[in-house]
Amino acid sequence: METKLRLTPFQQSFSVVQDVQGQIREMLEAQMRSSVLGMVQELFKEEVEKLCGTKHSRKVEDQCHRRGSDDGSVIVKGQRVKVKKLRVRRGDEEITLQSYSAFQDFDLLCENVMKHMVNGVATRRYEPLVDEISQSSGLKKSSVSKAFVNGSRESLEEINSRDLSNLDIAVIMIDGIGFGDRTVVAAKAITTKGKKHIIGLREGDTENSEVVKDLLQKLIDRGLKTDRVILFVIDGAKALKKGILAVFGAKAVIQRCVRHKERNIISYLPKDYHKEFRKRWKRLHGCADYAIAKREYDELVHWLGHINHSALESLEEAELETLTVIKLKVPGLLKKTLLSTNPLESAFSNVSRIKQRVKNWKSGTDQVSRWAAVSLLEAEKSFRTIQGYQQMPLLTAELEKFSIENKGAVA
Repeated sequence: METKLRLTPFQQSFSVVQDVQGQIREMLEAQMRSSVLGMVQELFKEEVEKLCGTKHSRKVEDQCHRRGSDDGSVIVKGQRVKVKKLRVRRGDEEITLQSYSAFQDFDLLCENVMKHMVNGVATRRYEPLVDEISQSSGLKKSSVSKAFVNGSRESLEEINSRDLSNLDIAVIMIDGIGFGDRTVVAAKAITTKGKKHIIGLREGDTENSEVVKDLLQKLIDRGLKTDRVILFVIDGAKALKKGILAVFGAKAVIQRCVRHKERNIISYLPKDYHKEFRKRWKRLHGCADYAIAKREYDELVHWLGHINHSALESLEEAELETLTVIKLKVPGLLKKTLLSTNPLESAFSNVSRIKQRVKNWKSGTDQVSRWAAVSLLEAEKSFRTIQGYQQMPLLTAELEKFSIENKGAVA
């Protein structure tokens, strides 16, 4: 089970950036790196279009022509980083892009750029960032601003347009992360080989089942296989379960996150009972046999019934769905991995570092989704095969046997 975020070397070495007023804290270098490189490619494409016209448009005399691309490089935080350099020719003459030349001696993640970028996310005022880049590079402010927005939006499009038909998906984890009064609902898939992929994002309200249904339907439209039962690991939001059942029906098996439910039950209990509850909760979900787990559950119901009625109601609300993977006879490490949404929450850690510093996420725009997508895509680069992946064939076999009668509650 992924209980800790594995930091990349970039994240381990990233230092806190501050302006003179101490307003900037903990912005992940990897996230900013992805954004500025997206901006660079957008500037290249925009300049090529101005020189050559739109693709397949009719050419006029002396107009430039596209000639593919070469490997190029730009400076990012003091290091040369490879980029795709677009080529343009006019007759026999090779035309060097002004935007490419502008970045040969300019560090795209110098301290001033990093400072203005973080402020721009927090206030949605990108003028200082645009001024810094345009003045240092000689490029037009309007081009820099447009390219930066388009470059980060591409990350969102990448997540929400991936072809899923070639992924043999056995498990989908769904959870949400808040941005002010907005929420990004994310779906993370685990294949039959134990590989993890971020497969979809939707901005909305986790209590709105229509958002969840839209997210799931789009996954099917992009090739998600629906001819098999899929294990869904979710938190306690009723809208998530409602949306899943509306789209997948008997092809969905629900595992409620034991960590979310544990926190919810403990919130009702006096502190003197926390230690004993955690001991019972751990013993319950450590069971390998469902019959034994059911007896432990009944004892927990009896114990809570004498302590706090609200805590008991919270336990019973989950309808035994925290025990689904035990009933499916999922063994060892794989069971620990699938008992909670921790693998997805680990990816959210990247997003959380940004959103904690942002006070003014703008509704009515795709600002929230774009920045969440950039961060999740960067986190995905460090994804590892899940613990217990060797037991995935046992899970898929059990899912195949899971009948309609066993759907929903696992009593």
